[in-house]
Amino acid sequence: MAKRNGNEQRRNSTGEISTLLGNDAEIRGSITTKGSLRIDGAVIGEISSPETVTIGATGSVEGNIEAEHIVVGGQVKGTLMARGRITLESTARLEGDLVAGRLVIVEGAVFCGRSNMGENAGTPASSLIASVLEPETQPES
Repeated sequence: MAKRNGNEQRRNSTGEISTLLGNDAEIRGSITTKGSLRIDGAVIGEISSPETVTIGATGSVEGNIEAEHIVVGGQVKGTLMARGRITLESTARLEGDLVAGRLVIVEGAVFCGRSNMGENAGTPASSLIASVLEPETQPES
């Protein structure tokens, strides 16, 4: 794995990051990629990728993210849905819920929300997100 400014940089299976949003860029709107994506700038909107989405330490996202794997080193306000692994690095701040096959939270990360993990991660995102966001029902007394 390559190192960039001291932060671990994730790459797709071919070793390439197909899309990079630099730290001086801001996007308002949805982003859909066919490959991996690294965000060091700001995004306000939904993000979807069949590979890895990485939010660098300087990156921020306001919106839901759906990908095979998600690595958060910056700030995210929204729901994360990964069929594979979600990693919250030590510099991460997540305000929102997550659904993942596997979850890694590194010491120092801040996570304020609910998580749903395991076998449900293969379910379509819309039903998983709905199940996480539904209020818990209490049996009547």
